[in-house]
Amino acid sequence: MRWLIVASCAAAAVHGSPVAAQAYRDVAPQPAPQSPRSAQSKPQSQTQGDASKVAVERLAGLVFEPAGVPPTMPPAQQRIVANALPVLDAAFLQNFTADLDKPLTFGRLAEIRQAVIEHYRKAGKPLVDVYVPEQDVSSGVVRIDIAEFRLGRVRANGNRYFSSGLLEREMPLASNEPILQADVSLGLAVLNANPYRRVDAIFAPGEATNTTDVVLQTDDRLPVRANVGYDNEGVPSLGRDRLFAGLGYGNLFGLDQQIAYQFTASNDFVSGNPSIEGRPDRARFMAHAFSYVAPLPWLDSIEFFGVYAQSTPRLPDTYGQTGISAQFSVRYDWRLPSTGDWAQLVQFGYDFKRSNNDLEFGGFQVFNSNTHIHQFVAVYDISQQKDTGTAHAAATFVASPGGLDGDNSDTAFNTARQGATSRYTYVQLTGSDAFALGRGFTLAASGTFQWTPDTLLPSEEIGLGGETSVRGYDPYVMLGDRGWNVQTELRTPALAIGASAVLAQPFVFFDAGRVWTRIDQPAEYNPGMLASVGAGVRFRWSRFVDFRCTYAAPLRAATPDGSKAPMVMLYLSIGT
Repeated sequence: MRWLIVASCAAAAVHGSPVAAQAYRDVAPQPAPQSPRSAQSKPQSQTQGDASKVAVERLAGLVFEPAGVPPTMPPAQQRIVANALPVLDAAFLQNFTADLDKPLTFGRLAEIRQAVIEHYRKAGKPLVDVYVPEQDVSSGVVRIDIAEFRLGRVRANGNRYFSSGLLEREMPLASNEPILQADVSLGLAVLNANPYRRVDAIFAPGEATNTTDVVLQTDDRLPVRANVGYDNEGVPSLGRDRLFAGLGYGNLFGLDQQIAYQFTASNDFVSGNPSIEGRPDRARFMAHAFSYVAPLPWLDSIEFFGVYAQSTPRLPDTYGQTGISAQFSVRYDWRLPSTGDWAQLVQFGYDFKRSNNDLEFGGFQVFNSNTHIHQFVAVYDISQQKDTGTAHAAATFVASPGGLDGDNSDTAFNTARQGATSRYTYVQLTGSDAFALGRGFTLAASGTFQWTPDTLLPSEEIGLGGETSVRGYDPYVMLGDRGWNVQTELRTPALAIGASAVLAQPFVFFDAGRVWTRIDQPAEYNPGMLASVGAGVRFRWSRFVDFRCTYAAPLRAATPDGSKAPMVMLYLSIGT
């Protein structure tokens, strides 16, 4: 039996999507880079001998049967039958009626066998042996046997930092049971959700007859990450230049649990601030963010993540106070069986958010009271691993019942934003994909659409500007209750720099977005549209250094008579 390799698939981290709350997304712990996907083995062509040689002078019938059962003849009224093989339905068998009463060549017989194998694969059963046993074909009836391989055992190989027992438990297969592609894909999605390893499933001959072992070929590394970095993606009032440092561990208690922490601060955390009477001597922006993911024995997982941020503009206390924002969120990830090559995930969750300001979203206000958000989240997420990356789409529904505590009221919300209510709903759709254009060039596109019948607080609005929406503008230079944005990139082939492991990939881009507010708001433009073009380059040295430089030119001013000056955007992360 040939060895087959099934490409692994990775689950998308849904809590990193925009709906997780923009404030958390901006300062979330940086994920550990994953190992590159291993190349899939190409099926080898089989030697078929003289395909034109006639095997049966006149085909009178075809009988498909499980291997090892006594042979039977087809009923007189049925010339093509499948006994005890429900996968081979009548519609499939109808494909071979044109072969009846004609010579059957060895080449055509091989095609019939291959068609059966492909049909089983489409039915989610990739491991079958289809063969023609020794038989007397003088009657013109040909018997084809089908052996469905069952699992011998699951065994891990190549792992150094994750125990074999842990990996084997996360592959949902049982000994002596059929091996279904959906189960293998689900297991790989769970195994590859941890970025500190890459797992492929290899099918190898088992010890017993008609059994197959599933070998979890693992490329793992020490599940620890420490990183530091810089970017200039902060809002102007809190300092564009930001520094961050993080720690992560990917096998907490030896149970495959992941935990990560990141501290983000404006650059005056190091350089210091000018002396301003009445202003606390602290950095303009500081945020502590964490995430924790725990897989469950039934292959689902639970996530906790949150952030605590302090915002202190360079203004005397007579003009404002320190802005405090906090969030705590929980998500339950329910993995569904794969549909073809697409991994499916349904997610349910809850967010609590507390804030007394709009500074993180480009505003200038610190309020004398807090707003509390209590909202519930439902997400349907699908993803597919491709040679060009991960194709991904998600639909999210968010609902807040309102009135769950004193600061979760219409009065508190209306103070923070005119017309905002504590009871609201909104829908958000996101998607991304990359397409190979030939000669190593790739076209990548991503987009977000949001709609709501309500007026939302800034943390729930869709924002334009910044690296993740429309480049060339300050983050959140425009906010809206409803809107969309699209990013497109044309990427060149990755270029190796000398004999080093450093790769550089230039790109050009076009971004655009448009937002609407449900009602007219003071100092907000309704509707507002942004668009930009530019070019950049990404540098990567293995998993250790990630650098991006982007030159972006706005095509429209963010405000009437505003500037359209180009912007250089930088990002650097150095880690283990």
